[in-house]
Amino acid sequence: LVETGAIICTSLLQVTMLLCLFVSVNCNRHHCRCSYQTLRKDIIHLHALSFYLQEKKCFPEGVGINSTLDLLLQCLSTEVTCESGAALAATLANGGLCPLSGDQVMSPTPSAGRSTLSMMQVAGMNDYSRMFHFKTSVPGKSSQSGVVLIVVPGVLGLMCCPFLFYRYLLSGADVNAVDYDGWSALHVAASEGRLDVIKFLVENAGANCTLKDRWGNMALQEAIRCNQDPAIQFLKKYTDYEERL
Repeated sequence: LVETGAIICTSLLQVTMLLCLFVSVNCNRHHCRCSYQTLRKDIIHLHALSFYLQEKKCFPEGVGINSTLDLLLQCLSTEVTCESGAALAATLANGGLCPLSGDQVMSPTPSAGRSTLSMMQVAGMNDYSRMFHFKTSVPGKSSQSGVVLIVVPGVLGLMCCPFLFYRYLLSGADVNAVDYDGWSALHVAASEGRLDVIKFLVENAGANCTLKDRWGNMALQEAIRCNQDPAIQFLKKYTDYEERL
């Protein structure tokens, strides 16, 4: 449903404006050529959906499948930073009025922003949209890289990017580095019960499980203090510590 809707919307855009003009206005320098070429390698599925839609007479007259998919892939290859994405989300939350520049970048009619947010609410998170709506009840949009754009209408807009630990490790960073309280990344992960992070730090990054903070507590003791049972069971395998009754 999400992919067929994207194909039809792209075909409607071609009716109203030339492809070269749309690309120059919307993609511009933020268009990622490498991502575009990668998406083109896996285009057979989109071609199959397009032919099905053409058979059901969903395409406008005079619009070709190849040009429609080419424009769709270029739109999917548009890159933004977290700062610009947050400004975009804030603009949607503000009814199309950019809070940074004060420009009305979307149609001032209420239906323009409302329709965009409704689409984000229904299909913005792809297959996870139903569960995301059940848990948060706010419009959102995700990407393959893990970035999530969230809009709270009339309140705020934000964009968050997941921190990639493996890139941090490959850059040569010390995973046993501590803050002013002597807490390492393992201490923080143990206190919050982040088992996936704990496994990565211990099994892949070689984090020191016996490292103590300024109060003499190890990561296991922090997990016990915060009642993080899965983290406790995992850290006990790597820590020689007997709980004091």
